[in-house]
Amino acid sequence: MREGDDRVIRSTARPSDFVRDPKFHSAETPPFRDESGCYHFFSYSHVIEVLANRDQALSRRPPWLVGGHMTYGFMWTFEPFSVNGEEVRHDILRKTVEPWFRLRSVKTMTPVVQQITIDLINEVVSRGTGRVNAATDLSSRLSMRVICALTGIDVDQEGWMRERLNEFTSASYSDLPPQFDLQAYFWKLVAKRLLRPGDELLDVIVTAWRQGEITDEELIGFIFGFIAAGTDTTGASLANALSYLAEFDYLDYTRRVLNDDEAVKTIVEEIIRFGTPFPQETQHVLKDTHVGGVAIPAGSMVTIWFAAANRDEAVNGGEAQSDPNVFDPARSPNRHLGFGWGVHHCLGANLARLETATLLREALTRLPGLQMDPSMPFVRKPGIVDMVTDAHFTYDQDEAEKIMRDGTLAAAR
Repeated sequence: MREGDDRVIRSTARPSDFVRDPKFHSAETPPFRDESGCYHFFSYSHVIEVLANRDQALSRRPPWLVGGHMTYGFMWTFEPFSVNGEEVRHDILRKTVEPWFRLRSVKTMTPVVQQITIDLINEVVSRGTGRVNAATDLSSRLSMRVICALTGIDVDQEGWMRERLNEFTSASYSDLPPQFDLQAYFWKLVAKRLLRPGDELLDVIVTAWRQGEITDEELIGFIFGFIAAGTDTTGASLANALSYLAEFDYLDYTRRVLNDDEAVKTIVEEIIRFGTPFPQETQHVLKDTHVGGVAIPAGSMVTIWFAAANRDEAVNGGEAQSDPNVFDPARSPNRHLGFGWGVHHCLGANLARLETATLLREALTRLPGLQMDPSMPFVRKPGIVDMVTDAHFTYDQDEAEKIMRDGTLAAAR
């Protein structure tokens, strides 16, 4: 097993506590080769060097891959160059969906995300306890329901889909379960959309498949990839949002600036940078290369640590700002790598930002007095994504019920 690739659930004293060896969280850690033969890099400059991949020596797609899990059909495992003589697919796949994300995602999804968020908060308030686990009651469910809306998944499959994703994220890349039941369900979604076309992201993908622009593997890979990327990383960031603001005593500050779009955007960027829910990425070495002056032979593996690079002074863009190890909701510029970089920059970044900003606005408005419950544990589960499973808060139940009633009456009018 590569160093840093553990899957042990940990209850931490604080949300900001890192769940792995601290060396994987520091940009000062020098590059090293672990016992499995994997080379690890941590600084901002080294991570960018790997992502730039100027000599095309590195690939996310294993050169030995034949078949495998659905994730290998998604565009994040394809490169904008040929691997072992394969057809270059990355740019074709990205261009299939990029216009929708660039031109329509935020505009189309803003009212949807807001309504889903309000519905989830109302469900919490209706329980009448004055308590909420922000991780399971709000964050993971919000990200999942948004993806359900994007991909045509029935909301009543939300729990089952969460189980399947947990099965995936709890595994290592070298031991991914085939998940044939999930593949079968995706084909049912495609069949339904063929019978009843719509005007959503799923329709864009299905149309490309019908026209022969993408393969069967790529079609299913698209659906799985969007679900995995759009639920787990975003869900972790959503839980981080409320937890970091509570830990560092910025909840009241955030309440004061909720109507300031630029201030909220700055807060969201810092949450993504500081938390880095997708902490690492491993690539395969196709030919002899060098990174940061370190010679790396073909056949090796390279792991870059976004969690460390986002703690590098380089994120400050050369300006005098807070130490990157400090959570600073006013940090700007904020050149973090939380959404990747270059040709593999996350297409759903703006949608993730929208979800985070919406949760902050609605939760801090509709759950008065929201604060973290220090008597309950905070639990983070390291994996492909560092998921939060427990983040307990309390709020003023009576005031929340009044807001919910007033909101219901306003909507009825």
